[in-house]
Amino acid sequence: ISIAALLLLFVTYPQTTQSFTSGGLSKQRNKTIIKMGGWSETWKDILNGGPKRWKVDDVEAKRKALTHITDATSTSSDTPLRILCPLAGDDQFVHYAWSQGHDVTAIDIVPDALKAMRFQFGENNKEDWASTSSNNGGGVVWKHKSGRATLYEGDMLMKRPELQSSFDVVYDKDSFGALSLEMRQPYCQRLSEFTKSNGIVYVEVKNKESGREFGPPYHVEKNDLMEETSFGGAFDYVNALGEVYPLNMGGMRQMGHILRRGLRK
Repeated sequence: ISIAALLLLFVTYPQTTQSFTSGGLSKQRNKTIIKMGGWSETWKDILNGGPKRWKVDDVEAKRKALTHITDATSTSSDTPLRILCPLAGDDQFVHYAWSQGHDVTAIDIVPDALKAMRFQFGENNKEDWASTSSNNGGGVVWKHKSGRATLYEGDMLMKRPELQSSFDVVYDKDSFGALSLEMRQPYCQRLSEFTKSNGIVYVEVKNKESGREFGPPYHVEKNDLMEETSFGGAFDYVNALGEVYPLNMGGMRQMGHILRRGLRK
């Protein structure tokens, strides 16, 4: 991989930092693990008209994602689902799934990204959304007047007892593949806590033609997802969806996978 490509990857995906120590996740429940770091500046640049990086502003791609999700669940297509969108940024999937009658919860640490997401729900931002401080010091919680959209402005990796076994579906677009390798275990641990038994994870990842040892974004395949220290500890692999849509990033393909939360013991 060229030096220019490496620089592009660094600019595109800021290096996520962490403050946890090995074996210390359960002891860090009130301590920030994901830090805002370069993500805040990256989002400011995106929202000010800079390069879109990983963003996919294509409602058709979101429609296809929701179709894959409803196909994978045991409920009918018109049954409302509770969907978690971790590290969501301002992903249009959140609003699209809400517009189709589902209950959505997004978590992101960058306030500007979630502010942009709230405007997708309409211009009456102040009237339509109410904010409160999280009870466990986990940031700000925004709730939409419909009662079907909740945005957590804070650390995805914090322990949140109120979300335990709450979600039928997790929608993960590039989150797993953007985290540093040592952060995958705590990330998947939180998702295992938040997802109901038999709940579905729809995950999109990058497959790279070259530079697979570098990231983010990291090259991710089934074996990476299903490492025992990643999703493999609590989720079963259901199927590969193949390429879910074309990318404008040369040498990369956007691949989809379906996982299922195992029954709790």
